[in-house]
Amino acid sequence: MFDAEKQLLNSDGAVEKQLRPHHEQLGRATRFRRRTVTVLLSLAALVFVFVAPALLPRAPSTSDTDDLQSSAGGLIDLTRLFFNALSTDHLRTNLEYYTSGTHAAGANKTQAAHTLEYFKKQGIDAEIVEYFPWLNRPLSQRVAVFNSTTHEVLFEALLREDAIPGDPASEDPNNLAPFHAYSADGNVTGQLVYANYGSNDDFNALEQAGISVNDAVVIVRYGKVHSSVKVHAAELAGARGVLIYSDPKDDGYTKGKDYPVGPWRPESSIRRDSVLRHRIHPGDPLTPGYPSTKNSQRIDPDNAVNLCRIPSLPLSYRDALPLLSAIQSHGVAASNISSSWVGGLTSKGIEYWTGPSTLEVNLENRVEYRTVAIQNVVGRIKGWEDPGQAVIIGNHRDAWSSGASDPSSGSAVLLELARVFSELGKLGWRPRRTIILGSWDAAEYGLIGSTEWVEENIDWLRASAVAYVNVGAAVGGNAFAVTASPVFQNLLYAVTKQVPYPHSNETVYDVWLRQSLATSLDADASAKSRPAISPFELNGDTIAFAMHAGISSVDMGFVGSAGAQHSNFDSFKRMVSFVDPDMQLHLAIAQVWGLLAIRLADDPVLDLCTMCYAKDIRHIIRQFEKQMRLRRSASVADSVDMSTAKKLRRLHAAQRQLETNARIVEHDKRHLRSVYGEECQMTGRRRHASCLALRASINDRVSKLEQHFIDPDGVLGHEWYKHALIGPGPWTDASFQAFPGLAAALDTGDKGIVRQREKSIADIIYEAAWFLREV
Repeated sequence: MFDAEKQLLNSDGAVEKQLRPHHEQLGRATRFRRRTVTVLLSLAALVFVFVAPALLPRAPSTSDTDDLQSSAGGLIDLTRLFFNALSTDHLRTNLEYYTSGTHAAGANKTQAAHTLEYFKKQGIDAEIVEYFPWLNRPLSQRVAVFNSTTHEVLFEALLREDAIPGDPASEDPNNLAPFHAYSADGNVTGQLVYANYGSNDDFNALEQAGISVNDAVVIVRYGKVHSSVKVHAAELAGARGVLIYSDPKDDGYTKGKDYPVGPWRPESSIRRDSVLRHRIHPGDPLTPGYPSTKNSQRIDPDNAVNLCRIPSLPLSYRDALPLLSAIQSHGVAASNISSSWVGGLTSKGIEYWTGPSTLEVNLENRVEYRTVAIQNVVGRIKGWEDPGQAVIIGNHRDAWSSGASDPSSGSAVLLELARVFSELGKLGWRPRRTIILGSWDAAEYGLIGSTEWVEENIDWLRASAVAYVNVGAAVGGNAFAVTASPVFQNLLYAVTKQVPYPHSNETVYDVWLRQSLATSLDADASAKSRPAISPFELNGDTIAFAMHAGISSVDMGFVGSAGAQHSNFDSFKRMVSFVDPDMQLHLAIAQVWGLLAIRLADDPVLDLCTMCYAKDIRHIIRQFEKQMRLRRSASVADSVDMSTAKKLRRLHAAQRQLETNARIVEHDKRHLRSVYGEECQMTGRRRHASCLALRASINDRVSKLEQHFIDPDGVLGHEWYKHALIGPGPWTDASFQAFPGLAAALDTGDKGIVRQREKSIADIIYEAAWFLREV
């Protein structure tokens, strides 16, 4: 056991002509309407439901009771009952528990045990599922500036965060030292070079400016691209080590008052992070593509392709100030490269220059690697009609500190959903399909817990999973943000229209729409007057589900004041002082998350939109064509670009076929509803069987469409990623891109590879289209 760990342990007409004569088997889906559940209640049970405060934290008023009962007098509105059962008091209690101490990956098993026992207390079948990844822990760190001639040390970084009076999380003796997960162990010295955000474009800009980073220690800002991209780009450029600091221009005092006066990042705040190259593959680096069970075969760390090989450390801007001062007037003024290279420390007298410095910087990062047991907690609420189909909802539990926003706000909501689902069960409700609750460990290191679980259960997931709905940092601000597979579009809009936005007369949808249109650069999205849902930024624990297994996924939460992320100041005190004092944002995301889960688990016909996906692919193709036009350069012959641009007609043709066949699914939904009814409640045995078969066919097609975009060969250069339409690629550092395999093929300049990859993607879309015709 590590020493550090010991501390932590304390047009429809045209389509009709194409349809086969199978109208007895066709159906019609519901548009969105509130799901109601028939519950036969005795007079005593009615009194229990509407009066007992132990069951419902807020007893309904007379007007509520009118809404809870239908005109028939025997139906209860499940949505209102679910909303009324949620409790801000329970949410606050859960958050207080999860933020009561630092809980890094694999190091706080008491929280895993608490989560397990909480699930079981609600009557939920639950278990702890362990994996054994290779993790590092910090031993010692040093950053110093010295004169290489005299050996005089001119500055030694504190590498610690201040204690804030009245905030116990900032004083926790088990708080981690500043380090990066999966950083290389090492002690290096070199001149200092500033490289802005450390993107590939930034290093290219330095090269064009005549600044070499070879044998240098590079200092970069957090933001824009993942930390692993920064370190790997520096490594490729020949740097010896990397320092990553939080600049106030990005999340500090230039945004507003810093903590403890306001929510923004204070001068001593240090943002820990992972530098695992999860764009190659997430999960345990020593078990690529298969689960890290206790007896799994491990590869040699020297052969792990997703590890950076130079040391790195995180810094506060207090510690960065003397370093940036050491390179002033050396090299090229950052403003001469671009105004975007100038950070927010100008008010502290800093002039941003590239360097290299004349002084030397010593970076020491001593870490210890061991195989460590991590603990996922997995609960199961068995469905009553179709238990073999499952909706999975999840949140990661581990944090760099107390992690109030990331991830404990989501963990608090997950427990509350478990409690309320249990209370609904006492009234006689059970979901039609099974609901799986996942509390993942080691996500901060590289999405370890969820990835290993997906890799172990991939065959079951592809056979049984309807959807995965993730909420990582549930509440970090007041702006609703969501990334999702396009099939969720209509359902997300419908659900968010039902959830009140805190302290307003608007819904979450209303606020989401306004914020989306205010920030959108997409004229089409603005014209549609609907919130934008981007499939390009599926992140966090959705990655293994969506991009390896092909499970349609959603990731969402309230974002905004990210000024404490991954630091000791992401605390309960900060949360209730500045972000969500009355827990109303927690309540709102609980309503969205829970109602989405209920709809997915309980709707007779899944409200998943294949037509939305088909139309989105049309948009993706156009965006890709625009990227190709922008990227024509001497490195890739124009003839390749132009030839491929013409061949994208194949993709357009495949997309049109997908859209046509998506209309067939919509037709089948309408027919089901008009001829049989979505509940298939009829006495005739043959008609009943036909209805059930058609309904099962529709649900299978809409929930399994995503899997038909999976390419078994994977993305060129990123083979763990199997999604043919989106994934990591060579044209972007920050997010996933369209057709990553085709983009990688274009960069080879090989027409044969390009043609093969373009045809392969078109064939995948065609196969998905034919799948939608199956009945």
